[in-house]
Amino acid sequence: MKKILPIIAISLLALSACKKGSVSGTVIDPISGEAVELPTVWIRGTPFTSQKIPGGLPDGKFKFEKIEPGSYTLEAGKGKYSRGSAEFTITKEDLDVTQNIYIYRQDVSSGLYRPIEGTEAEKILNTWAMWQPTCKGSVFALRASFADEVTNPKTKRKEKRNNPLPAPKDVPADIFALYKLASSVTSPVEAISYPVLSKPAKDYDCSVEARETLLVPDLDKGSKIESGYKSENLYEIKGTLPKGRQFLALSQDNKFVGLYYLNAQ
Repeated sequence: MKKILPIIAISLLALSACKKGSVSGTVIDPISGEAVELPTVWIRGTPFTSQKIPGGLPDGKFKFEKIEPGSYTLEAGKGKYSRGSAEFTITKEDLDVTQNIYIYRQDVSSGLYRPIEGTEAEKILNTWAMWQPTCKGSVFALRASFADEVTNPKTKRKEKRNNPLPAPKDVPADIFALYKLASSVTSPVEAISYPVLSKPAKDYDCSVEARETLLVPDLDKGSKIESGYKSENLYEIKGTLPKGRQFLALSQDNKFVGLYYLNAQ
C-alpha cells in the first residue's frame, strides 16, 4: 500500500502538468460593431489556424483547444480588412481564456469615430481645420473667425465674407472613441484634452493678423486621456473629459495628427 500511494501521487502530478487550455472569442469590426464573417484567425508561431476548421468562421466566432500554458499572440485578417492582433496567456490556474480580436474595412478613412451601439460608428468630421493657423513652436490654435473675398455670382463683384468658427462638437464627458491613423506608423498615439481659452492673436506668434481672436489651449490644465491599440492603425481613446469646451489633441512621435474642438457634456 505504501508503494501504491507514491505512484498515485506521481500520476496525479503528471496529469496536472499535462493539462492544456483553450482560447475563444469573436472577430469584431469596431467601426460597424458587428462580427466579421469568415475571417482567418491564427496563433502566431503555432499550427493553430481557422483555415483547418471545416466551414471556416461564418459568425466570426473561433475556438482553439489543447494549447500548452504560455503567452501567445492571436492574429486575424480578411481580404480588404485590416489585420488585428491581441495578446493572451494561458496558465494552470486559468486554462480557458476569452479574447476578442478587432479588424475593420480598409476603406475606412482616417479620423475620429464615436462608436454607437447597434449602428455604424459616427465619424466626427474635422470641420475646424480651415480655421487652424500655422503657429511657431508647440502652440496650436483656432481662429475665432476670418474674412476672405468671394465673387458674387449675381454682380460678378468681389465681396468680403466673414467665416465664423463652427461650433464645437457636443460629446459625452465620458468619451469613448476610435482614431484611425492616416499612416502606418506603429508608435502609440497620445491623447490630451485641454480647456479652451479666448486670447488676442497679438499674444501669439501665429500666421494671423494681431487684431484677431484665437482659441488656444490652457496648457496648464491638460488632461491625459487613455489611448491604446485596437487594430492595425486604429487606436481606442477613452476617459473623462472636463466639462465645457475642450481641445482634444492627438499626437504621435510628438507630432500632431489630429485636433478636435469638442464640448463635453
